[in-house]
Amino acid sequence: MKDKIWVVFGEFHNAGITPHFHETFSIGVFTKGGCRYKIGKKEEIVRSGEIRIIAPFELHQTFEGRWEYLHFDIESTFLLKCITDIKQEEFKEFSLNDKFKNELLKKNAFDLYKAIKFDSLFFEEAFLNFAKGIYINFDKECNLEYQKTTLSKAIEYIYANYSDTNLSVEKIAKKLNLSVYYFVRSFKKHFGVTPHRFILSLRVEKAKQMILKTDESFALIAKLCGFSDQSHMIRVFKKILGYKPGILRN
Repeated sequence: MKDKIWVVFGEFHNAGITPHFHETFSIGVFTKGGCRYKIGKKEEIVRSGEIRIIAPFELHQTFEGRWEYLHFDIESTFLLKCITDIKQEEFKEFSLNDKFKNELLKKNAFDLYKAIKFDSLFFEEAFLNFAKGIYINFDKECNLEYQKTTLSKAIEYIYANYSDTNLSVEKIAKKLNLSVYYFVRSFKKHFGVTPHRFILSLRVEKAKQMILKTDESFALIAKLCGFSDQSHMIRVFKKILGYKPGILRN
């Protein structure tokens, strides 16, 4: 179970400026300060004491602010299975409130954070309490896979080739028999971000998973995820997520 959940706790300043997405549920429990952020076309302000949940593949961007928070990444299929077990029935669609206050859930989040150090049974109990708190705050539709629409081949091609350091917008457009201009304009219209930004975000997401799940060196991870070198990976990581990858192994 522990390999399905990752957590970072710390203070950030003007972090995560560029639009990006996660393949996981991204849950932040804000304990100090606050920030302005954008999910899709909607702008919000999250403050100390609030909890923010971002669904998989939901584009979001953080603007100015200084804050401290406890941040969880939870594999979507794992979280949904837990919630299905809680509900005692399968469901295909559900909704998610992306910002709210809940003191009990906040407490459960920190209990889960502490439980990571203990045995599996204690950890499982802490996660179940945490999942219950998330479930009762469902309120907004969320999609669990990227909306592919007419550009499904582009997304599939990017996922199959994101590790290629020579992957380019021109190469993808040619694969689709489209002009570069038309491809970039259509991609941004459908997905809300340029192909280049999507590729960088995907590479960071894949690198983050490798850092958390393996003991491979940063140099090798950078190479396998399509970055030109380790320094390039660290720069992009910091620009997109607001922290350097080393924090994930501390």
